[in-house]
Amino acid sequence: MLISGGEDHKVGQANDPDQRYARIEQYTRERFPMAGRLEFHWSGQIMEPIDCASYTGRNPLDADNVFVHTGDSGMGMTHGTMAGILLTDLILGRENPWAKLYDPSRVNPKALHTYAKDNLTVTALYKDYATPGQVSDVAQIAPRTGAVMRRGMTKIAVYRDQAATACVITLTPGWSAARHAILARLTQMPGSRGKMRGCGTQGP
Repeated sequence: MLISGGEDHKVGQANDPDQRYARIEQYTRERFPMAGRLEFHWSGQIMEPIDCASYTGRNPLDADNVFVHTGDSGMGMTHGTMAGILLTDLILGRENPWAKLYDPSRVNPKALHTYAKDNLTVTALYKDYATPGQVSDVAQIAPRTGAVMRRGMTKIAVYRDQAATACVITLTPGWSAARHAILARLTQMPGSRGKMRGCGTQGP
C-alpha cells in the first residue's frame, strides 16, 4: 500500500477538499504510474510544534505518572515508534538521550512571534459569527459538501451526504472546530476532528 499526503492548510481556512485530494492523487500517479485504484482518502489535523519535534514525556504540571505524546507534525508513524521507546524508558526510570529533545516542558523563545501571529488569525475568525451565512437555503448545498448558514441569532453548520441528507449542528465560538470537521467531510476518518453528527472527538 502506498500512502501519499500533502495539501496542508490551516484548520477552517479552506473548503475545497475534493480539489486537494485530486492534486495529491495526480502528484502521486505522475511519480508512481504503476499505482492501482485509490482506496481511501481522509483529512485530519496536524499538531505542529514550532521546532517540529513532538512533545513526548512527562506531562508538565501534572502527576509524575502522567505522560503525553502529541505534536507529530504529520510524522506520526515515525514519532510513534520513537515515543514507544522513549516513554517506556521514562516510565521505567531509565535514561534516554532523546528525553531533553522531546521534553513537553521545553520552551522555545523563537515561537513567541508565531504564537502571537497565529492567535490573531484565530481571533479574526470570530467575526464570522456576526456575518451572514454562506448560503440561505439547504438546497443550495451540493451533496458531499457543507456550508455555514444563519438561523436567527446563531450559525449552523450543514453537511449534505451523497444521498443529499442534511446533518446540522449549531456553532458556538468554542465549537468552531465542528464547522471545519463538517466542511472538510471527515466522515471517512471520524477520529480526526469530529463526527458528521456533531459528536466531537477532538477539540480545537
